[in-house]
Amino acid sequence: MARTAFLTRAYNAAPFLSEAVESVLHQTDGDFVYFLCDNGSTDGTGSLVRSFAARDPRIVPIAWEKNSPLESMNLLLQRVYESGCEYFAVLDADDAYEPEFLRTGIARLEETGADLFLCGSRFFSQDGPRGQRALPEPVTIDRAEFGAWFPPLHTHLRAYWAKLFRLSVLLHPPLFVDNSLFYGSDTVFLLDAFARCRRVTGTPELLHRYRLHGSSDSHRLLPGRFEDDKRQHARTVGILRENGWLTDENRLFLARVFLNACADTAFLAIHQKELSTRAAVLGEIFSSPELHAAWERLLREAPQAPEHDRIRATAQAGFVSLRAPLVPGPGEEPPPDEDALRAALVLRDAAPYCESRLHHAEALLLLSVYARRAGDDRVSRLAARELAESGDLPDKEGLF
Repeated sequence: MARTAFLTRAYNAAPFLSEAVESVLHQTDGDFVYFLCDNGSTDGTGSLVRSFAARDPRIVPIAWEKNSPLESMNLLLQRVYESGCEYFAVLDADDAYEPEFLRTGIARLEETGADLFLCGSRFFSQDGPRGQRALPEPVTIDRAEFGAWFPPLHTHLRAYWAKLFRLSVLLHPPLFVDNSLFYGSDTVFLLDAFARCRRVTGTPELLHRYRLHGSSDSHRLLPGRFEDDKRQHARTVGILRENGWLTDENRLFLARVFLNACADTAFLAIHQKELSTRAAVLGEIFSSPELHAAWERLLREAPQAPEHDRIRATAQAGFVSLRAPLVPGPGEEPPPDEDALRAALVLRDAAPYCESRLHHAEALLLLSVYARRAGDDRVSRLAARELAESGDLPDKEGLF
């Protein structure tokens, strides 16, 4: 029976998979089983998986007919849990571990009695090195200190890689991925696992290599992403509350994390081609009570935090991206009434996060005009009344 279980899921990863697999096979501690899954690929990944399995008996080849990221992860976790192994690590199909990763991780877990080992990551792209992420020094943290250590540890608890688990901490009861949460399901899984640990240990050694490119889920606007942002935030708050770690410092920290998530999702929305898509996602974000609550907490407790400026800049960029089609140039046609009204409503919601009060006045004027064009006289009158009561005067000539 092998001592450690490695797991890699690969979907259309043929250009990178060999480097990932070789990095596992060349670990200086070779006592492992390697569950290597072709997750419904169409690019030759499956052939690579089979060829590696034929070459090394430690590899257990697994193939799914279709790409099912969440369901496949739980099926693979079940295989890992049934393996009888003592330790467990995940590697993405486009990343790699340094040869000493496993030996170092096991040594630290055994020396400290910890349930989770964290190591540093070296980031790279096709253009070369792109920085690193690592703890500043070796640490071993007991459960009683988890609350105080949560902010510096949080960035290491966002993804499966660069860590080694004592498998028993995931087994009682078996911990699985929340299939209803597509974006951020790995973070919630890891926070649940973290909450089970008695002790965590980590090293600043850069034992993991992370490949940066634009095809990962974090760089795409997937359906329901902002809803997942909110659910991930709520679940994280819940985990900290359940374990007595929800201090004022951690509340503020999580507000900042959530504001960054809002800005990330808004950035992706701003760069969508269709006005209807931009308006739908930006509308979700800037009308959400969760964003407002996090924003208000930041204004009260940390008004100089960088997230303050980032949300303002994001709101400004979103405002500009939605305003442009509503103010067509000579010879240009405005968008359909329904799309225009939706965009104008979002302008009103985004304006309070912008720097100038004139953004709010301009949004109200556009909302009044496009609501009238769409036949919604009630909204048009309300917007016009609010504009009159505000005393702010937008540049009408610049708009129409």
